[in-house]
Amino acid sequence: MQAVMAVDAYRQVGQQGVQQERLLVLGLDGILEYLRRARSAMQERALGRKVQAMTRAYQIVEHLLAALPEDASPDAGDLSRRLASIYRYLLDRLGEANIFDDTQALDDCAAVVTALRDSWIEGLRRE
Repeated sequence: MQAVMAVDAYRQVGQQGVQQERLLVLGLDGILEYLRRARSAMQERALGRKVQAMTRAYQIVEHLLAALPEDASPDAGDLSRRLASIYRYLLDRLGEANIFDDTQALDDCAAVVTALRDSWIEGLRRE
């Protein structure tokens, strides 16, 4: 239910004139911030802060996955499938990081999110 509400909110903001690509970049920025916070909390053994940061990062990735179009054109469908694969990978690694306090898993996620973010920003600059 919460994911449905998040997707609806995302679409409403998009209808208000904010480009979905820009929203995506903001979401990716949010993930990076929560990964940074989770890493810091893990190093300080601050369980409550870690759980909060990991939960928020996980929720943003879930939101991005749920917001992918299902009935897009063939080319967009291929992009959606590739993004879905990336988001699922991130969810898996975030789960591992959370369960095992694995900072390497956080670093892996940060590298993927940074590359994805940089690609979207480059695409926005070309528009």
